[in-house]
Amino acid sequence: MSETEFLIGRSGLNLQDDFYPDDLPEEWRFDYYSTLFKTLSLPIDTDEDLDQIFEEIEDTEEEFELVLSIKQAQLTDTQQLATLLSEVADYQQYFTLFCELDQTPKPEVMALLKNYQICFQSTKALALDLTAAVVVGKHLSFNQYPVLYSSEVWDEKQMRAYLEEASSLNTKTLLICKFAESEALNKVRIIAELLGF
Repeated sequence: MSETEFLIGRSGLNLQDDFYPDDLPEEWRFDYYSTLFKTLSLPIDTDEDLDQIFEEIEDTEEEFELVLSIKQAQLTDTQQLATLLSEVADYQQYFTLFCELDQTPKPEVMALLKNYQICFQSTKALALDLTAAVVVGKHLSFNQYPVLYSSEVWDEKQMRAYLEEASSLNTKTLLICKFAESEALNKVRIIAELLGF
């Protein structure tokens, strides 16, 4: 029996379908989104009001996991990384840092990240002192929760196959469907529930 629990969400709050009510103020989008979906990925240098999002996460009793993504170029520049982290350091317990990599980060980068929840996704194994897993063809290195980040557009059969393979992680897993609209996210969530995840 798998112990996997999927928290399902997308990258960014700009859903193009009719997800948000027409009269919903833009600053209320996160609150509305988080009532239905339990994870969200945003770039660490997002234009969204992170202070407001962190406050809402802090004030809610509902489970929600925020993923702040970093580009590999931002991760390799320690000065730029330190600046980015300084803007979110007060809220580090409320998010996971995520980066898609093709090489192991340098020790000075890992030193900057030592107090953060992190997850790296790569096409090859990374030599890091983190929990490692290989799932759906990706190498994950993480210290809290694994983040599966996919830009694939799936039909229902592919959603099911992906979830079944990813369930081998046997832990709470943040599944970010990068380009998914609300209908696709709802289908993924329903299929996960039907499969018992």
